Amino acid sequence: MEGPESIVEFKFSDADPRLGMIPRSVQQIFRCIKSLEPRGWKYKVEALFLEIYNERIRDLLNSDSQNGNMKCEIIKSAAKGNDCLISNVTPSVVTCTEEVYELLRKARINRAVAATKCNEYSSRSHYVFQMKIYGENSITSEKCEGTLNLIDLAGSERVKESGSAGERLTEAKAINKSLSNLGNVIMSLSRKDSHIPYRDSKLTHLLANSLGGNSKTLMFVNINPDSENLNETINSLRFATKVNQCNIGTAQKRVK
Repeated sequence: MEGPESIVEFKFSDADPRLGMIPRSVQQIFRCIKSLEPRGWKYKVEALFLEIYNERIRDLLNSDSQNGNMKCEIIKSAAKGNDCLISNVTPSVVTCTEEVYELLRKARINRAVAATKCNEYSSRSHYVFQMKIYGENSITSEKCEGTLNLIDLAGSERVKESGSAGERLTEAKAINKSLSNLGNVIMSLSRKDSHIPYRDSKLTHLLANSLGGNSKTLMFVNINPDSENLNETINSLRFATKVNQCNIGTAQKRVK
């Protein structure tokens, strides 16, 4: 499935084997919510769809944010274990998978993509899906909350090969810089440095609590088997090795 037309026309189905990480994760969450109802648990679920484009955070569900009329800024640090708050962003309350799928369709249409020599539909931004879950037990009065972040990182780009110029070149520089900063944060975490440079990019600042807080973090690295992409494949695997060597500790269950 490629290109904006197929994105618009694509119909999500829970049984479709082509479903990606976001639909599958959402399915699992709502299945768990349903299974916990007999134990007295009730949940409120909120969803956000953001992109980080040229070091600017944009709400993919808000036209004012997309056209630059409204700035979205990180207004609360995650350094002490609290999730970041983002100004001028309103989460959507969702109660089922179908409601998330509808938001996903809208968000994918608005995401920044453009053609380069390497990719006809190249992502020009990092794509962030965030789901906040608030639970309360009517029997025990326990409360809990958690955040799921699923990130589709734009790929690093060799400008000479992609032929990027003008606006595409500006985008490529921003993508490469933020990915480099992500690597620096991961290396600092693996060395257990006293200072972790989360604030060097919007991406790492936004994900500080996921990278170094009370969390579980997974990274999937996609590589191309073609011999002409050997250098990119090697660089991707080297980056994956660095990530694999990073230990951020053990996540703790937080129930009030």
